[in-house]
Amino acid sequence: MDDERAIDFILNGEQHRLSRAEVLSAAARGGPEPIRTHWVSVGDRRWPPRQLFERALGVSRTEFISHTAIRHLRRLGFPTSPLPQESDAQPEFSDAVPGAAFASLVDFLTVEDLTTRIRRVEQRLEGAQLGNVDGLNGGMTDELLEAALLVRRHAGRVNDLIHAATIVRALPKILEPGECIVRRPSLASGNDPDRPFDLETDRRVAEFKTARWKGADTMRKRLLVADLAGLVLKRGDRRAELYVFGRLPLDFLRTSTSTVERMLGRSSTNLRDAYEQRFGSAALTVSQFTNGPASEVALKDLTEIIG
Repeated sequence: MDDERAIDFILNGEQHRLSRAEVLSAAARGGPEPIRTHWVSVGDRRWPPRQLFERALGVSRTEFISHTAIRHLRRLGFPTSPLPQESDAQPEFSDAVPGAAFASLVDFLTVEDLTTRIRRVEQRLEGAQLGNVDGLNGGMTDELLEAALLVRRHAGRVNDLIHAATIVRALPKILEPGECIVRRPSLASGNDPDRPFDLETDRRVAEFKTARWKGADTMRKRLLVADLAGLVLKRGDRRAELYVFGRLPLDFLRTSTSTVERMLGRSSTNLRDAYEQRFGSAALTVSQFTNGPASEVALKDLTEIIG
């Protein structure tokens, strides 16, 4: 291979030239950082593509992603790891393994704060024309867009996973010696009529709210009050527990002046009817309900149980 082989390309609107000899020289100046996902092979050593490309080109690695470095280093004849849309008979990127797309997306998002990157691309695009606009994309390539779309398609189940994993990891820490789970737990978000609680044992019933509140959380407040009311109305002679993440939902239950009737306005008809039959037309606030009829429901902070 001719070590003086060179390539010309545009990176973020600027013209660059890079030779194979410059890459070899960069590889001779110190060793590689740990490999995370992608690699480029120089001699008998593997390098993170962004580290080597940064060193050889003299451009900060915040200006590009691994895929960019891989494409240009390949043009200079260096072997690299496959990109997500490639490999031995791998399907098109849109049907690729979601993990590969996720790795690509994480690579892009951890290079630099996204807001900062977008602002810089906005500034570069001002005054751009057809002839140079594509070179000002800041690493937002077709492949990156496909990766983001693929991840979004699969990410819809992340909340279900968090809910299920939270309960599963909490069980070894909350069950008591001899306590038995008497009904199949409801690990996915939401309950079906045959399983009114997330957890039922011979000693307790429990609901788990795994969202981390941010401040407004209107819908989360409604769902939380509905779960609290359901525990009060349906627990029977077993003790009841409501698990949440952090102090915000607990503070809401203990201090809110919103009425329970208003909070249950979008809940199931069965729950609203059961609440009215038990408590009549009393305009209880959430805090009054929490500290009164619901005072026997133990409120638990999951951050103190599973972190």
